[in-house]
Amino acid sequence: MSTSELYAADVEALVRVLDEAREDAAGEAMPWALLDGLLRVVPCDSDVTYQHHDHQARRTLCIQTAGLDGVHAGPAPDEGDGPDDPFWQYWWQGPTSWPQRTGDLRSVICTRDFYPTEQDWLADPISETLPQIRRAMLVSLPAAPGEARRVAFLRGSGPDFTERERQIAMLLRPHLQEIWLDAERRRAGVPQLTAREWEVLALAAAGMPYARVAERLFISVGTVRKHMEHVRERLGVHSIPAAAARAMPHAPAHLRVPRPRVPG
Repeated sequence: MSTSELYAADVEALVRVLDEAREDAAGEAMPWALLDGLLRVVPCDSDVTYQHHDHQARRTLCIQTAGLDGVHAGPAPDEGDGPDDPFWQYWWQGPTSWPQRTGDLRSVICTRDFYPTEQDWLADPISETLPQIRRAMLVSLPAAPGEARRVAFLRGSGPDFTERERQIAMLLRPHLQEIWLDAERRRAGVPQLTAREWEVLALAAAGMPYARVAERLFISVGTVRKHMEHVRERLGVHSIPAAAARAMPHAPAHLRVPRPRVPG
């Protein structure tokens, strides 16, 4: 088996990390169990960080860091961060802003994609802003215009990231975004609903009668009623409009598209 192929144990480890993250407290950015788990799946002698940058204003909004020594830091910005920080002087060079320059947030990038050798990296002035880092792997996440969000795997020494580890990161990417969105909903005080409960609520909130909801989702009317009972109980409300007002702003993106009202 080549170093670029995934092992069955890799998939099992990924599932375990994601399950632990979903069960952990939401935290202030990412659940800590997620970053600790990522360190187990892709070991780094430096750390794994969740980063949120406002590159238009040249400031870091959040750095949440988990290291192999068990030290957690964040999710506050670095103390030295600001418009004059050397990090921002080289933001538009090399791998740092490649996803924002190209619009490609799906690809997982490594420093070796831009600097084939360590000498190439050290020859670039940007390396002076990150003296403790020799190798990085960046997983970009969706962000507002002018901002950048990503999970960064960082190594100060040792081997470079393998293609197998890049594949692991690529498999993780959509789940990282889902976990962050779920944490955001929990921080906003919206109880976690199942995928089916979100669908039922979205259709009912658009004015669709239970019979039409049941027809659309291929379930019984009784099942629709039971789902809505659970939704109202979890949200602590007594009506569909109240449930929609509280929950729908935090619904999965594909359910937040306005739907026309359906005559009853």
